[in-house]
Amino acid sequence: MVIDEEGLYSLIAELLKSLGDTQASVRRGSAYLSGFFFKNSKLDLLDESPNLVTTLIVMLTDPDSATVQSSWEALGCVIGSLPKDILPTYVKVVRDAVSTARDKERRKRKGGPILIPGFCLPKALQPVLPVFLQGLMSGSAELREQAAEGLGELIDVTSENALRPFVVPITGPLIRIIGDRFPWQVKSAILSTLGILISKGGIALKPFLPQLQTTFIKCLQDNTRVVRSSSALALGKLSALSTRVDPLVNDLLSNLQVASEIGVKEAILVALQGVSKYAGKSITASVINRVLVVLQDLVQSEDDQIRSSAARAMGIVSQYVEDTELASLLHALSVPASSESLAVRHGTILALSSVFRHGASHVCGSSAFPTVVDCLKSRLNDDKVPVRETATKALGCLLVYQAQSHYSGTYNFSELLPFLSSSLRDDASDVRRRALGGLKSVAKVNAITVISYLPTLGPAIAECLRDASTPVRLAAERCALHVFQLTKGMENVQAAQKYITGLDARRIAKQPELSDSSEDDMVGA
Repeated sequence: MVIDEEGLYSLIAELLKSLGDTQASVRRGSAYLSGFFFKNSKLDLLDESPNLVTTLIVMLTDPDSATVQSSWEALGCVIGSLPKDILPTYVKVVRDAVSTARDKERRKRKGGPILIPGFCLPKALQPVLPVFLQGLMSGSAELREQAAEGLGELIDVTSENALRPFVVPITGPLIRIIGDRFPWQVKSAILSTLGILISKGGIALKPFLPQLQTTFIKCLQDNTRVVRSSSALALGKLSALSTRVDPLVNDLLSNLQVASEIGVKEAILVALQGVSKYAGKSITASVINRVLVVLQDLVQSEDDQIRSSAARAMGIVSQYVEDTELASLLHALSVPASSESLAVRHGTILALSSVFRHGASHVCGSSAFPTVVDCLKSRLNDDKVPVRETATKALGCLLVYQAQSHYSGTYNFSELLPFLSSSLRDDASDVRRRALGGLKSVAKVNAITVISYLPTLGPAIAECLRDASTPVRLAAERCALHVFQLTKGMENVQAAQKYITGLDARRIAKQPELSDSSEDDMVGA
């Protein structure tokens, strides 16, 4: 091609203009010419490359599939023309362009995963992957962090099939870099990207299982909280790929028992939660029992975070124990010792609440259920607010299950609901708010079950709508919306006025029915 340096600016400007043409054939032709020019030209094109790279990446979302293919090929030519040593300087250019393309694709879709069409082609990542890998392997600490984050963002918008051939070339460098002495920001970015890669790459990561497991366990001991948290989450996901989970769980328990730092203990407990969630069925009964022995001790810890984390882990693990062991566990958590501290009372009710959430059906069917209910009643009258609040949450979880499954055994819905109703008038605003959340969750799963109790519940909800606490008033509005079924027609709005004002009923009825994602919904709490 005979193009001198003076004509270069005009040519590039014309190519960029044509890449944005309304006709697909013009965009496609311009993409082809751009790739051909950069592949064959002897001119210095470094100043022109960033604009072309950005435009071509955004064109990977083009509605015309042939234009997507042409743009992807041109992108490979443009990036392929760049010297290897300057590729790391393109990390920000590519990240920003991928972000723009993702936003463009998001606007086209209504929910669901956001994938960029050009990154769903065969060999999809081939053009841009060298940029991130060079940045990861040879850049400054800050650039390595940016490259790792960019890789995660890229994987996120790539289809699983298109990603599969690149899992090995991506994972190897990430493991090498995280093992070096780089700042925590680099480690955190790599761990986040490895988490995304595990979710998307799946079985293709099997060859790296031992290395990744060792890396994540080591990072659980890191001085920085975000590194510990990221490695704990990633280890949980990774365990789903493992065929031998017992050694991993035993390693975590051993590390847990020797850890002196509270933050490290908390991270190991979060990892244990993840492993139990993703691979609990693969843990043998003897190891499960060892886990529960350790957790029963930790739910009585003086540290709030350790108690909470141990309780969450116990709830997940309890799904995998036999009926006899579950009854023993419930009995141990429910029967009070001669002198119980606040930490013990709070920790055991936290654990019961978690067990309810993950296996209420097993609890209700257990021989220890009457003992559990007695404990629950006692904790609802405790002199400490955190204990009463957690007991209220636990009762809410139990009632949601019973309302959903139409449970009719001993201590059924009609026997337990009055206790939740009493909590609506508790002296502590946190308890009242939690009771409202539980009642709302019950109404959401089975509104009919609460109708016959409106003479008792209605006045209590009305009081909460006038509460001095703003969080309680807001919770009362969401509760009233579902309990009185205010979005289901004007007849319900009118019926609710027996308990709440017409103004409140009409105002609350205008609220969207599904806007509880930010609330402490009892089902998901």
